[in-house]
Amino acid sequence: MLAKIANLRFNTVVGKKIVMALTGLAMCLFLVGHLAGNLLLVWGKDKFNGYAAFLTPLPLIPIIELGLLAILLFHVLDAFALLRLNYNARPVPYHSKTWARTKSKKSKKTWASTFMMWSGMIILFFIIFHVWHFKYHHPIASAPIGDGHNSSVVVGVAGAAIGASGGTTGENSGKEAYDLAQLVVNELSNPLVAGIYILSMAALGLHLYHAVSSAFTSLGANHPRYQKGLMWVGNIFTLVVCGGFTLIPFLILIKVVK
Repeated sequence: MLAKIANLRFNTVVGKKIVMALTGLAMCLFLVGHLAGNLLLVWGKDKFNGYAAFLTPLPLIPIIELGLLAILLFHVLDAFALLRLNYNARPVPYHSKTWARTKSKKSKKTWASTFMMWSGMIILFFIIFHVWHFKYHHPIASAPIGDGHNSSVVVGVAGAAIGASGGTTGENSGKEAYDLAQLVVNELSNPLVAGIYILSMAALGLHLYHAVSSAFTSLGANHPRYQKGLMWVGNIFTLVVCGGFTLIPFLILIKVVK
C-alpha cells in the first residue's frame, strides 16, 4: 500500500482517488472525535460545557481548524476533478445501470455509489450551514448562562467557573462566554432545524456506506481476504457515527435532553 502511494502521480485518476481516500479517512477520524464530544451533551450539560471550555483556549485549535478546512478543500476539489476526468473519458453516459440485487454479484452499482456526488454535495452544504449556525450565527447570544443576562462564565466539569479564554471569572470579567449546551438544545428544539440535521445525517450515512470501504480499496487493501471485513468495518462505522449524530437532535426533540 505504501509503495503504491509513493509511486503514484497525483494528477492521475488513481492519484486523485488516493488523495480522496486519505482526506476522507482523515475526516472520518475527526467525526469520531466530534461525535464523542457531542455525546457528552446526553450525559449532562455541565460535561458538554466543560469540554467546550477546555477546547476553546487551546492554541492548536485554530491550526486544527485550518487543517480540516484544507483537507475538506482537497477532498471536494479532487471529487470535482475526478468527475471531470470521468466525463472526458466517457462524455456519453451509460444507457443503463446494473444494480446489485444479491451479495454474490460483483462490480454492480448500488444507490450509495451512484449518488456519491449528490450525497457529498448535501454534506458540503450541511457543513457550511452547521459552521455558520453554531459559530457565526447571531442566535448564539440568545443562550447565556443564568437568568438571561450576559454572563462571563461557562460551568466546567468540576463546577468551576471558566471564562471564555479558559481562565477564572476574575481573569475574564469583561469577556462573554455562553452556555453552549443550552444553545444546542434551544436550536435543535426547533423541528425544522432538527429535521435538517437528521436528513443531513441520512445523506452522510449514504455517503459513508460506500466511501469507507472504497477508500481502503483505493489505498490498495482490496485483497479478497480483506474485502468482506473492510465492508463490515465501513458499515459498522457508518451506523455508529450517523446513528450517534442523529440521536442528539432526536433526544432533544422528544425532551429527553432539555
